[in-house]
Amino acid sequence: MHEKEPSYDRKAKILHWLSALFFLGALTLGLYFSTLDYRNDKVDYAKFGEWIYWHKTMGILVFLLVFPRLYHRIKNPPPPLPPDTTPWVRRSSHVAHWSLYGLIFVLALSGLIGSDIGNYPVKLFELWYLPQFPGKNVPLGDGILKVHMFLGDVAAGLVGLHIVASFYHHFVMKDTILTRMLPAKKQND
Repeated sequence: MHEKEPSYDRKAKILHWLSALFFLGALTLGLYFSTLDYRNDKVDYAKFGEWIYWHKTMGILVFLLVFPRLYHRIKNPPPPLPPDTTPWVRRSSHVAHWSLYGLIFVLALSGLIGSDIGNYPVKLFELWYLPQFPGKNVPLGDGILKVHMFLGDVAAGLVGLHIVASFYHHFVMKDTILTRMLPAKKQND
């Protein structure tokens, strides 16, 4: 009989993978938007409007999931890293995870504030508009959205690093870093 490897609990896994799904969806759309040339007539603005609403919806969902994730993480600390994990890997893991939480928070706020100030309404699920505050300043809103786009690029890099690191641990280090966040396998009796 072998000892069970430490793993995240079911709630942590669900929150992680829901966040990942919405985050990657919002990020993919955001990166796509950055390739568009808005100064020409080839952009289908009606279709763009639909996609931007979905980008904002997914971003808000990720933002809202941060709070139960943080609460759950504080109440249920993650499983310990393998004992042979080097100090620099421990530190970088800690910094990367908290940086992702911080980026999610700042990305959502910069997107919401830039949209609101710039007079770009936020519509959830293509059904409901969030209330807008009075007083619009399109140049300021556009400036905040440029910061939002830069932070999106930083987040893309950090998420990419997160994914590469998990594969490195799984395929090179052959430890349980990746598998402890995957759904549990059913045991045969």
